[in-house]
Order: sequence, then C-alpha cells, then structure tokens
Amino acid sequence: MDHRIRITAAMGATVLLARLAFATESPATTVSFDPGVTAALEKTYGAKEADVLRSAILAALAKQEQRAAPPGDLTLKVTVRQLRPSHPTMKQQLDDPSLSPARTHYLGGADLVGELIDSNQHVLANVDYRDFADVLPAGSPSLDPWADARLAIDGFAAKLAATWNKLPKT
Repeated sequence: MDHRIRITAAMGATVLLARLAFATESPATTVSFDPGVTAALEKTYGAKEADVLRSAILAALAKQEQRAAPPGDLTLKVTVRQLRPSHPTMKQQLDDPSLSPARTHYLGGADLVGELIDSNQHVLANVDYRDFADVLPAGSPSLDPWADARLAIDGFAAKLAATWNKLPKT
C-alpha cells in the first residue's frame, strides 16, 4: 500500500507541474473531447483527467512550437476522438480497489484530429493520428495512467507540426 501512495503522490506532483506550466489554452489553440470521450472521462476515468490530458496536448504542441512556430495567424483546433489509459486512473482505483496502479496494465492510446484554421476561418489542413498499443510490450513502460496516450499525443503533435511547417509563411 505504501508503494501505491508514493506512485500516486509522484503522479500528482507531475500533474500539478504540468497544470502550472500549461494550464490555459493559448488563444490560437483549442482542445476538445468528443462526447463519447467526455462521457468516459466523467463516468469511468474521472472528470479531472480531462485537465491532465489537455495539459499533455498543450505541452506537446508547445514543444513543437519551440522547434518551429506555426504561421502567426493560424488557429489549432484539436479534438480527442478516442482514448484509453495504460494503467488505472485514480477514479478507477477508487471504484475498484482490486486494481493496482503498477500491476494492472491496459492497451492504451489515443485517437486525435487537428485542424489548422487561418484567420478567415478556412481549414487549411486536417491531421489525423491514432496510436494504440496492440500488445502490452508495445506500450510504454511508464506507470503513468496515460503513458500510451502521451506517446500518441507526442506523435500527433509532431505530425501536426510537420503539416504547419509545409504551409506558406505569412
């Protein structure tokens, strides 16, 4: 049980730092969740997990923006279409105490779509990215409940950045 508390405390500290660094969306970036994902977050994974995932998406995009900023007048619209954790979330552990944050492992990942929209509200490009572990060894070794989803988010952000880098600079 002491191991579980330490893992939970470490994950909580990571989430807090991410929230402090990336808690708000930039005016040019919006992150939303499909209704099915929102329902799963509220019912199964915990509503607070939406903030964790939004922060992860914004952090991944900020990392890509540091390498090569998108054209100044672009708006980035990101939608999470599907989502599965790699390990039980806190709500899942509270709902079912038999779940272990270390020993219970799922095939996690995420399916995201991004739109690059210009100042005239024209969609310049759509980017789809889907990555779910197909076998347990293919997933992340991290104990973070969203480890596989974070891998998908990072891949999505890189693909979105590659797309905005191909657009003409204004």
